[in-house]
Amino acid sequence: MAVAKLLVLSGLQIFPAESGGMLRTASLASALEGKGFELRLYSMVGRKADYKAGKPSGEVAVGPRQREFVDRGRFWAVLQLIAYRLSLPPFWITLVLKLYRPKQLRAMLAWCDAVIVDFPFLYPAVKGVRKPVVLNTHNVEADLWAKPWVKRGVARVEDQAARAIGRVVCCSAGDQAFFARKVGAERTMVVANGIDVRRFDGARAQRGPLRAALGYTERDRVLLFAASSFGPNVEALDWLRGFVRANEALLARRNLHFLVAGSVSKTPFTLPRLRAVGMVPAIEPYFGAADLAFNGVFRGSGTNVKMGEFMAAGLPILTSDVGTRGFDVVDGEDALVFTRATLAAVLEAPALDDPAKLKAMAASAFAKNKRSVDMRCCIEPLAGWLAQC
Repeated sequence: MAVAKLLVLSGLQIFPAESGGMLRTASLASALEGKGFELRLYSMVGRKADYKAGKPSGEVAVGPRQREFVDRGRFWAVLQLIAYRLSLPPFWITLVLKLYRPKQLRAMLAWCDAVIVDFPFLYPAVKGVRKPVVLNTHNVEADLWAKPWVKRGVARVEDQAARAIGRVVCCSAGDQAFFARKVGAERTMVVANGIDVRRFDGARAQRGPLRAALGYTERDRVLLFAASSFGPNVEALDWLRGFVRANEALLARRNLHFLVAGSVSKTPFTLPRLRAVGMVPAIEPYFGAADLAFNGVFRGSGTNVKMGEFMAAGLPILTSDVGTRGFDVVDGEDALVFTRATLAAVLEAPALDDPAKLKAMAASAFAKNKRSVDMRCCIEPLAGWLAQC
């Protein structure tokens, strides 16, 4: 193998993964480890709790052949906090890396055989590096920002990153077409937002105790919305609140409950027919406790990691039309698809009263999308390219 040692550059700490973006990177790295590569990750910013506890920068093992170094320098943390409070993308990372490479980063760049740059903002870190480099994208980043000047700034960084690195990994065919216009189709590849599907083994065993703890009976039908604090997810939860208020009688008649898990709502709350549990130590048991999966995003590019998780967990899926992007999903065969205007009607669908139909839909969704859901399959184009470098 020409490339044996891989360095992954990340703006934020990856392990343990707490968001869809982190899950993509964590799953990609772990799948490459499974292909025989040795990996080290360099992350520029750690977690809030570790800063409060005074935890120093350091490296930890996250797999037999995989280690993550987290730079917990206070200056980086302050810059990230300012960007977060101002709702700005991490332009500061791009600026800092144009002027300065931390000592540990320089050492890790010398150690590796090839580099994966996670997100475009880190591209200056590999300027002048004479090794194979690839840019791992999660979306067309500029599409995620509403303010025109922010959108223009992100688009400029994204363009510079793609052209400077010259080879781009995309998570969907639509994103690949976008980046192909910058670097050429032959210098792009698709690695879908796959996951480690083994995460959900045994999740159903915790169903009874967890449902009881949450106050659900076996007659209740629970729709799980598992999501991070990513903008489109937050917007989806805000919309769902309004929908539930306006359709409480329908939900009661159909005995339906929405359960929200993850940082999309950092504060737990309980409302009629809608409950949020906030951040939880492990998300997988909530998949086991649910009867159906719900994806309410109406904006975004790339693909939703949560859709892969739903399929891997074997849950029947109710999803917005936007949520289907990047997946082979036919309404009524693999999922129930809704728009803002049609969700109430979809919740009246006869399929929701047919357990055999729901089970068949879940099985069909996973079977048709396995190569886009199981990261061990998704990673093959990237692993093949690295092996030939």
